[in-house]
Amino acid sequence: MQLHFGNFWLLTALLCLSGIGLGNRLMLADAWVARGNYHNDAHPGKCAITETLIISPGESVKSPTQCAQIHCGNAEGDARIVGCGSVGAPDGCIWGDYVDKNAPFQQCCARHLICDGGLNNETQRLQEHIWGMFAPKLNNAGIQGAAETKE
Repeated sequence: MQLHFGNFWLLTALLCLSGIGLGNRLMLADAWVARGNYHNDAHPGKCAITETLIISPGESVKSPTQCAQIHCGNAEGDARIVGCGSVGAPDGCIWGDYVDKNAPFQQCCARHLICDGGLNNETQRLQEHIWGMFAPKLNNAGIQGAAETKE
């Protein structure tokens, strides 16, 4: 079977789309991905992200400075940094501070919704839904506590 370049991209897109949902659980798309080379002769065969953050090929860690995941791709120091997916805020609202920027990656992506006049029933449900997508372990008690802390 001969695979044409256009068919390759179509197949790739279909495979990506088929992986969006697993059962009733939503998988999040990455909002941004950065790639870089973190080779350092002092740490051969590893990704030297900083002087103190050195990771081996295949290893992933949460970024110490932002809500992102760093993955060391190979012994040459090639790494990929993946950030939070994004969801647009409704009219009259913006996404504010992170609920817990020190939480593990994707859980740290949950943010407070700030709306003109405060949250109403609809925007409160939206915030809880988004928090559930990013941080499914953040239960209703945690959501309520985070909301009260923010107020």
